[in-house]
Amino acid sequence: MKKNFSFKIKELNKIHSKREFEEVINLIKIETTHSILSKLSTSVIKDYLKIAINSKNILLFVLKNNTKIIGFSLYAKNNKNLIEDFKSIKFKILINLILNFRFFSIFNILLAISKLDLIMINKKKTSDIEKSLNLNLLAIDKKFQSQGIGNIFFEKTNNIIYKNFFVFESIVCEAPTQRALNFYIKKNNFRYIGKKIRLGQNLFVLKKKYK
Repeated sequence: MKKNFSFKIKELNKIHSKREFEEVINLIKIETTHSILSKLSTSVIKDYLKIAINSKNILLFVLKNNTKIIGFSLYAKNNKNLIEDFKSIKFKILINLILNFRFFSIFNILLAISKLDLIMINKKKTSDIEKSLNLNLLAIDKKFQSQGIGNIFFEKTNNIIYKNFFVFESIVCEAPTQRALNFYIKKNNFRYIGKKIRLGQNLFVLKKKYK
C-alpha cells in the first residue's frame, strides 16, 4: 500500500469549499460516534471546524480519494489549546447538548475541564500529556479501512506537522474502543499510559515518541 499510495493529503485552511465542510461533518457523525463533537448539531460542528482552521494552534487535515474526502485528522499543538481555542463557542455547545438531552456528554466535558478525568494517570504522565502534540480525532471512511491507509495518513501528517508547523517530541491520543486501541498500539507503536474517566466508557490514553 505504501508504494501505491495515491491519495492526496490537504490541510483544510481558510481556502475550502462548502462540499469539503459537508464531507468532513459527515465523517464526524458516522465514523467518530464516540466523540462529543459527533453529538452536536451540524451548525455547531461547522462553527467548531471554522475555529480549528483559523487557529494557529490547531490543524485539520483531510485525505482525498480523487475529489472526495475519505478521511480527516484534527491535531492541537498541546492539550491546553483544545480547551482554550474553543472557549468562544462553549455556551453554544452546552445549549446544544442540553437541547438534545446529551447529559453524559456535558458531564464528560466538565470532567475534562476540571481535569478530574486524569485521576487514574500519575502526575508525571499527566505532565507528558500536556506537553505533547495532541491527536484529537482521526477517522477514515469505512470503505477504506483495514487497508493500511489510516496508518500512512497518520505518518504523513505527523511529518508535515513536524517540518512545517510544530516541532514536537511525542504525540498523545485517546482510544475509545478496542479496535482503535489496536490501531494505535499494534500498527503505530503507541504505548498505553492510563485511562481518562468518562461516563459511559473510559478512554485509553496513549503516547508515542516521534523522534
